[in-house]
Amino acid sequence: MATERNRILAVIDPTRSDQWALQKALAIAKDRDDSDIYAFLCVYSDANCTDRQQLQSVELSRHKLWLEEIVAASSYAGIEIEPIVEWGDNWRNAVCLAAKHAEINLVIKTASGRQKSLASSDRQLIRTLQCGLLIVKHAPAEELRNVLVAVDFNSVDDTHVALNNSIMALGQRIRGTGTKITLHSISAYPGPDQFVHPPDVAKLLDIDRSHARVYMGDAAEAIPEAASKIKADLVIVGNVGRTGLSGMSIGNTAEKILTDVESDVLVLVKRDE
Repeated sequence: MATERNRILAVIDPTRSDQWALQKALAIAKDRDDSDIYAFLCVYSDANCTDRQQLQSVELSRHKLWLEEIVAASSYAGIEIEPIVEWGDNWRNAVCLAAKHAEINLVIKTASGRQKSLASSDRQLIRTLQCGLLIVKHAPAEELRNVLVAVDFNSVDDTHVALNNSIMALGQRIRGTGTKITLHSISAYPGPDQFVHPPDVAKLLDIDRSHARVYMGDAAEAIPEAASKIKADLVIVGNVGRTGLSGMSIGNTAEKILTDVESDVLVLVKRDE
């Protein structure tokens, strides 16, 4: 039986000289032989001209050459990167459509540079992507030491339970069997009646009791606080994706922590059917 490929889409930022998203994609893939990497660039110009079709053709050709140069300079031996350049005035929608079309498992994007702002591009991707999203805040050359998983044991519906299990499984997989990476957890609970027992969490995740943290209150406050205390390099959170008005109005935890967590943030998505 053929194994499922790990398909990663790195969002290229034409305003940056470095491309952390692509570097992170390569870092993930270099020790595996089951990964396909796509370097995605969306371009658009609203320049006033008489021949819009010619403008589009020229801009696409110019950016394709530029992206091919980046891909050639970034490639590791044995890892192929497929460049994709598309024309569109809304790059966020273009990313979502490209990810769906290519059956992407993980989209990687460099974090928006605006501190303490809406970071609307990152939030829109969280709301609309059908796959995982990794927001990169640090140069990928930095070594992974501390990983924090945010788990919610007070949601008992099937979607949240499945999401919880995926978060824990991913954290354990990233930690592996070595000693270089330490896995931590944070679990928020709304009140005394919903207390989460740290020893139970530690047992589920196979981590030291001192690494299983609990917090009474809002998860959006608990996660940044825990991440700061342990100097987390990566925080893994979940998002139950919703569509329509609820998807636009609900400020979920994954969105709220984006500007408060200094580490990279990996958002796992489960669609609320």
